Amino acid sequence: MPFTLTSSFSQVLSHLVLIAICLTSFILWPDIHHWAYQLVFAVTLTIALIFFIQHLFTLRQFHTQFVLLEQGVGKLNHQYEFIQWRAPIVTVFASVIFIEFEITAAKKLKMTRQMVIVWSDMLSDKEYRSLCRELVKLQSTL
Repeated sequence: MPFTLTSSFSQVLSHLVLIAICLTSFILWPDIHHWAYQLVFAVTLTIALIFFIQHLFTLRQFHTQFVLLEQGVGKLNHQYEFIQWRAPIVTVFASVIFIEFEITAAKKLKMTRQMVIVWSDMLSDKEYRSLCRELVKLQSTL
C-alpha cells in the first residue's frame, strides 16, 4: 500500500520547539560591549534565523511517497529502493522507520542511511493504522 506523507502540524510544532531551544542559546552569550563581539553575535544570530526560516518554508512544501513491500524492502518516491536496516519504532503519535538506500554521487554508488519520522497526522487515521500494523509485523522479523 502506498503512503503519501505531507507536512503536518506535529512536524512543524516539533521544528518550532527545536528552533526555540536553539535560539535561547543566544540569551546565554555574555554581555560584552566590544564592536567585534557584537558583530559576531549579530551575524551568527542572523545566519541562524535565516537558516531556520528557510527550513520552515521548505517544510511547508514537504511531501513524499513510499511503499512498504515484504521483508523490510520498499520504494521511496517510486525511484529509490530501500531496505530497513533496523527495527522500526511504533508509537501512537509517531513512527520511526530506519531506511538505507543507494544514491549515485559523482558516478559512485553510495549507501545512505536515513531516519524517517512519520507523525500520526501526516496520514489519515486509516492509513496510519495500516502503516503501524505493517511496521509491527515487520518488527518481529528484523
